[in-house]
Amino acid sequence: MKTLRKKLFRDLLHIRGQMLAVAAVVACGISVFVSMSSVRYSLEASRYQYYSRYRFADIFLQVKRAPEFYRETVKNIPGVASATTRVIADVTLDVPGLDEPATGRIVSIPEYRGMAGLNDIFIMNGRYPEPGKSEEVIASKPFMQANGLVTGDRIGAVINGRRKELVIVGTGLSPEYIYEVQPGSFFPDNRRFGIFWMSRRVLESALDMSGSFNDLSLSLAHGTSEKDVIMQLDHLFKPYGSLGAYGRSEQLSDRFISDEIKQVGMQITILPAIFLGVAVFLLNIVLQRIIATQRDQIAVLKAMGYANEDVGLHYLGFAMAPTALGAVVGTLLGVWLGRGLMDIYGDFYNFAELVYIFRVEDVALSVILSFTAALTGTIGAFRKAVKLPPAEAMRPDTPVVYRPGILRKESLKKKIPVTFRIIIRNLERRPWKAFLSVVMISLAVAILVAGRYTYDVTDRMLLIEFNEKHREDVTVVFRDPMPPSVRYNLASLDGVLEHEYYREEPVRISFGHRSRRQSLKGVQSSRGLQRLIDKDNRQVALPHGGIVLTKTLADILDARPGDMLGIDFLQGRQLHREVLLAGTIDEIIGMSAYMNLPDLDRLAGDGGALNAAYLRIDTGKAEKLYSTFKQMPGISGIMMLKALKKSFDELIAKSMNTSTIILTAFACVLAFSVVYNGSRISLSERARELSSLRVLGMTNSEISIILLGEQAILTLIAIPLGFLVGIGLSALLSHALSSELYRMPLLFSAYNFIFAFAVIIIVATVSGLAVRKRLKGLDLVAVLKTRE
Repeated sequence: MKTLRKKLFRDLLHIRGQMLAVAAVVACGISVFVSMSSVRYSLEASRYQYYSRYRFADIFLQVKRAPEFYRETVKNIPGVASATTRVIADVTLDVPGLDEPATGRIVSIPEYRGMAGLNDIFIMNGRYPEPGKSEEVIASKPFMQANGLVTGDRIGAVINGRRKELVIVGTGLSPEYIYEVQPGSFFPDNRRFGIFWMSRRVLESALDMSGSFNDLSLSLAHGTSEKDVIMQLDHLFKPYGSLGAYGRSEQLSDRFISDEIKQVGMQITILPAIFLGVAVFLLNIVLQRIIATQRDQIAVLKAMGYANEDVGLHYLGFAMAPTALGAVVGTLLGVWLGRGLMDIYGDFYNFAELVYIFRVEDVALSVILSFTAALTGTIGAFRKAVKLPPAEAMRPDTPVVYRPGILRKESLKKKIPVTFRIIIRNLERRPWKAFLSVVMISLAVAILVAGRYTYDVTDRMLLIEFNEKHREDVTVVFRDPMPPSVRYNLASLDGVLEHEYYREEPVRISFGHRSRRQSLKGVQSSRGLQRLIDKDNRQVALPHGGIVLTKTLADILDARPGDMLGIDFLQGRQLHREVLLAGTIDEIIGMSAYMNLPDLDRLAGDGGALNAAYLRIDTGKAEKLYSTFKQMPGISGIMMLKALKKSFDELIAKSMNTSTIILTAFACVLAFSVVYNGSRISLSERARELSSLRVLGMTNSEISIILLGEQAILTLIAIPLGFLVGIGLSALLSHALSSELYRMPLLFSAYNFIFAFAVIIIVATVSGLAVRKRLKGLDLVAVLKTRE
């Protein structure tokens, strides 16, 4: 066995290029599996630890105003473990160094730290507000970092129409705001929106809500039916303007992080399967060629007394060696990638402690999968080496019986150059090998196409949301519903060029036995500052006298255009109405329900009300206008469209660039390994043929064309096939990753395909040049002396 080990090491050294290529493919598959598995587990563990330690609630409820004594009533509901009431208000902020007005959500906290209930705060630095200090607040970490604030800084806030100076005494985070976005938005703008925690007594006094609350959080005992508790809460708080209780799965922050974990889980399966499948193919063709060229050596080994098992295990070592190397390198690379990805997630999501957890189980499973793939790829060659009798092995392999090919006609022979005829003939002789090579290269193309698919979707999302759907500069949200006459006040402000208004009513939409809590939006026009645009960038008109739902919402209700929907208003007079479903719109983000503003006013049975305004402003007068907004008591929030887009672009650029670099590198490894191994094997198989052609007068360039032209043809055939496979893989991702929060339309830019084409051509060229260098160094005399 010592002799066989020496032979193995010597042979591995001789074909080290091919073995390293196989090891690189295995390393890519292992690294993706280890990194994605560890990232998913780390995100789940970090979320669980965060939720448990800071007591994230199970059920949430917002009301207009309810007496505090209802907290005890709620606690007595069977299955309720604890209940916490709070007061929450959205306010306009005047932040030092920021010209535009910002928006803050102020959340009440107990007077003393030891009284904290559900949704507790993690104080990163600073301290808890002191009792009696009405100006002291804790600010969220993203807001502090985005504005360069430190503890001790002051900001202005308009609370209930009165301006108040707030002193930041601490920086905090809460499990309730892992993904911190302004109400009504899906994109974070940490510069202009932040969470603040203030003493309950102080906030109650500022809002004139002493002895009342407008927010309720519950935790449930194990085994309690969430649905039953929600039904009791809705019935209990219906007189107090309840917006409808909902579980953790509908809480916006938790839905975002849950969808992210789901996406990570998708990547654990697809990419490793592709890479390990390619490794099976490479090991199979490499081992088959090694055994074919070492038939005489196998005969000698068996004649010298080596058992069949020893010989078989010797050749199995050719598969185990690169697989073991790939497993080690892939594990180390996976840990490095996992840590890097967790850092990126730390930019998106606000955890008290986002820890990276490396699990031995993930490595063990990945190693088992990789060695299983190696055995699968070499089992045929292993059996061949074991079963080959010594006497038969001493004879050359039986020549393959060939049939006339497509170029057998004399007319074609005269028109087609000799080099090209040789290439086509060799491809005809090994159709299955050629087919599998095309499939393997196409997978590399598919990875590039599917990897940049998310780029194209994000670009379409930004185009629709920030250019086509929303064309306003500023959205002004009113603290309370305002009468229609407010439009004259805003229109009179110097710098306002165009203005539109909308109304939002919290309702429950029902059809049959299905219902959904939803905000019903009444808009002035579907072709004005805010338009209705579907995911294919088509404008949709809003019909009169009916309601339009997003397709996802209509599917949840199992409703179709022409059906009559039940609409229950959750505030005010709490009317019940029947409305025609006039149409659906397949929007790319969120779930919405739209009506014309006059139709919604008639449906609500009042004189009309407005909740917010879209404004297009004169940029030259923007600073003065922003200063006016900061002082207006009736405004609770401001959203700046351009600032929101810029913030999102900056946040997503890092993750997109990192993802593209990783996938491009892996696809390059895949394509290089397939093309390089194919060329090297062809060179070893046809060395005598090529040397003979060289002796007969062909130049190095001509025999290079014969050898590498085969791989070039396979690559060119694989590229369009890879485009189709990439589209199919993207369709799978689109279906798997779409959720109620957003839809992933199946679309591709021309740049996507150009990028994939260019990368594969460059990689194939580089691998061809590496093989051509070996071809130039071919020893013609030695090769021609080799026996057949």
